[in-house]
Amino acid sequence: MSTIRVPKLAIKLLTYSVILSAGLYFISPSLQSQEAPSNAASEVSQDNAVGATKAPETQEQVAAPKAKIGFVDLFVVGGWSMWPLLVASIIAMGIIFERIYFFYTTKLIAKGYNQDLQDAIDAGGLSGAEKYLADSSDQRITEVLVNGMAVSQNDPEIFSQGVEREAGEIITLLEKGLVVLAAVSTIAPLIGFLGTVSGMINAFDAIANADQVNAKVVAGGIKEALITTAAGLIVAIPAMVFYQYLTSRVNAFTSEVEEAANKIYKEFLKKKATVKSGN
Repeated sequence: MSTIRVPKLAIKLLTYSVILSAGLYFISPSLQSQEAPSNAASEVSQDNAVGATKAPETQEQVAAPKAKIGFVDLFVVGGWSMWPLLVASIIAMGIIFERIYFFYTTKLIAKGYNQDLQDAIDAGGLSGAEKYLADSSDQRITEVLVNGMAVSQNDPEIFSQGVEREAGEIITLLEKGLVVLAAVSTIAPLIGFLGTVSGMINAFDAIANADQVNAKVVAGGIKEALITTAAGLIVAIPAMVFYQYLTSRVNAFTSEVEEAANKIYKEFLKKKATVKSGN
């Protein structure tokens, strides 16, 4: 039994996730910039009231940097829409890693398979194709072709139908979870935008209830709106990228099956024509 190697793409995915997380961690303090000026102004006014004797200490307190906002704080500030986005991200990551593991541990088709099959057919016709398929029995495309030939009864049309049925079963297995991944990539931005609308509603509600309007009054609602928008895109973009990648793998396998089946189909046609001419 062959050892399972860690997929390079999975390592890249983890690397990109760490980079993205680090970037969000270092950029997140800028989300408080709207509150910082008002807080600094209130501290300065208190310093002036106390007097010159305590000025150095208060200036040091004002100059001290504020603690950075963590992921938990961002999640809480984002409001209710962060919960469905969290669930969507967990589902998407689970599907992505499961599909990557499946594609890298399942032998679908070897490189140069169809060319080798054509060489075998040129050398020995259907007998050469059967021998080549027997030597490549560990690949899923061989399973499709062999099962199609087994039910063909030397009839090219029956062979074509058998291959279509067998390929449909394999393709269904390959596409497992892709519909959910596509749904996540579509719905996540909508949830983020809904959270944006909710944040703006909160901001305008704060304006309506405030006696005096300033930046601090609306900062909370605007921050919520921006966080949910960013979170929706952070969930949707990787989901869409991997959906396109995995779909391309399925389409590539389908094309290879069609090409290989056509080669054998032509040999069945030649054999059928030879039998008729012999009669």
